[in-house]
Amino acid sequence: MKKSNHKGEAKMKTKTKLTTVLTLALAGAFAAVAQQQSLTGVVTDSMCGATHMAKDKTPAQCTQMCVKDGMKYALVADRKLYTLEGHEAELSKLAGQRVTVKGTLKGNTLSVQEVAASK
Repeated sequence: MKKSNHKGEAKMKTKTKLTTVLTLALAGAFAAVAQQQSLTGVVTDSMCGATHMAKDKTPAQCTQMCVKDGMKYALVADRKLYTLEGHEAELSKLAGQRVTVKGTLKGNTLSVQEVAASK
């Protein structure tokens, strides 16, 4: 009679289950990390957000001044601030205006693929 090695079989099954769980977790995490999004809001900067600090300037002028001083373009949408990456020339023209931005969202950063004025 052949003896069965139950400990070896149990280890193999546990290892297979663990690999499956980790693979699914990583796939889910990747999907949650980078998602295609379309957000509508107002173009601002990462420092001022919805409330501009330069009271003697328009929201567009304040945004452009802050970006020139090293801040990033941002979007205020649904009371949340998203940092925008890419398409800076278009964002500069649309500063202070309501826009729809399409891109890949990773955390609170939206990599801009397309931006257009919105009503």
